[in-house]
Amino acid sequence: MNDWFPDLARQEIERQAGFAVVDVFDELPSTSDHALANLTAYSQRLPAVIVARRQTQGRGRGSRSWFAGDGALTFTAMLGQDDTPVVPSNWPRCSLIAGVAMCQTLEALTESDGFQLKWPNDVYLSGRKVCGILVEKRDAAEPVLCVGIGVNVNNSLEDAPTDVQQRAIAMTDVTGQQHFLPEILLGFLTRFRELCGRNVDCLTDLLPYWRTHCLLTGRAIETRQADKQIAGECHGIDPSGALLVETSAGERQIVSGEIIRW
Repeated sequence: MNDWFPDLARQEIERQAGFAVVDVFDELPSTSDHALANLTAYSQRLPAVIVARRQTQGRGRGSRSWFAGDGALTFTAMLGQDDTPVVPSNWPRCSLIAGVAMCQTLEALTESDGFQLKWPNDVYLSGRKVCGILVEKRDAAEPVLCVGIGVNVNNSLEDAPTDVQQRAIAMTDVTGQQHFLPEILLGFLTRFRELCGRNVDCLTDLLPYWRTHCLLTGRAIETRQADKQIAGECHGIDPSGALLVETSAGERQIVSGEIIRW
């Protein structure tokens, strides 16, 4: 096992977070693609986590890519129906739950007040993106929830091109420290499962935290779903996880889509 992810840390994550397996790789094209390519095998030993030190073809929403070099935390958590109280028909709300779980994890480890959430689940630090999350539902013998996450942790972006620095950041660039990646992974997994248990029927439990951490509240935004665009002022989210946008025609609930301007 590599020194960046000691075997003892892997065992502790399995024990404390209640995961059947934590598979650690030095490099993968994509942890989510690996999970899906081996879905049948992993579905026999859930919940499972696939972690990669380096990810060369990571996927974001739509056709976007997420490249992460050494020092980033990239992983995909796989859960079956018995591993979360949230029923499969409501798994889309796990996207927002995952965002809050990671935001709380990073906030607790750094004691920074600069973390915010951008709907539905991006985590920002000091106004720049530090974490991306992709939640997918796949069917094997039974449905499987795949939560793919990339966090800029120790992969400093201080030498990155200016346009990258303007939109992305790594934790080390703010804290000046090197962080232990397994600790972040364990913190996220335990929080995510705890928050799923507290938000089975709706997301009311998340609302107070979201209101104080919402990056978009009060901003003029524009959303797009297929070829339909809606513009207005963001008013946060409702208990279903929908984005609330006050338009010239009244308040609209955006349940899916992309924010193209903010």
